[in-house]
Amino acid sequence: MLFTNTLAFILAVAPTALFAAPTPTKRDLSAATVKLLQNGTCDLSELKMPIAPTPLPEPFGLKLAHIAVGRGTQNYTCATASSTDAPKAVGAVASLYNATCSAVRAPAVLADITKLALDHAIPKNDIAQKLLSGHHEFTAAGVPLFLLQSDNNNYGYVQAKKNSSSDAPTTATKGTNNLGSVPWLKLDAVEGDYKAVYRINTAGGVAPKTCEGITGAFTVEYAAEYWFYN
Repeated sequence: MLFTNTLAFILAVAPTALFAAPTPTKRDLSAATVKLLQNGTCDLSELKMPIAPTPLPEPFGLKLAHIAVGRGTQNYTCATASSTDAPKAVGAVASLYNATCSAVRAPAVLADITKLALDHAIPKNDIAQKLLSGHHEFTAAGVPLFLLQSDNNNYGYVQAKKNSSSDAPTTATKGTNNLGSVPWLKLDAVEGDYKAVYRINTAGGVAPKTCEGITGAFTVEYAAEYWFYN
């Protein structure tokens, strides 16, 4: 496959490349292709984050450092299967894929990538592995953790806490269960290499309103963009 000198092409063909099913066997990418995939040198100074329906606090005094597309699950639990109980959120697990320069080179494509991502399994192919920034999970204490480290990259880490939220736009995808998309968030750093994290352009992840028919832990597929500031 012939690559252009930007990641825009890769993201544009996401359903058949970045978010495709795993390849039967791993293959070595050419040095030129790896360079294109890992090229993180671009000017972020003029890049504007999308505004939430209820605007989130702006990152005053901070600089945008990294953007990742997250694909994984929002995790919930139900103590009983009663219609009078509501699911309790117990965190999330997601793989994070580097989209930093793609946000500059192809912002319109990036705006739709979470919807595309939700339609496909978490990618495992060679291109996706080169784009892997790291993982998102929650600590044992329930603190959101973004570990931006992989076999190919080290962008640091951050533990964070919720500052504010906004409902997702009414135009957001309804998700795999047709229940909508999780809110957009601003998170403030507790510790780590970044000072703020924004979750935007969410797709899916919403739990049922009640626990009727559900007992114990369950997950809901989701995707989102994460913008990291320091």
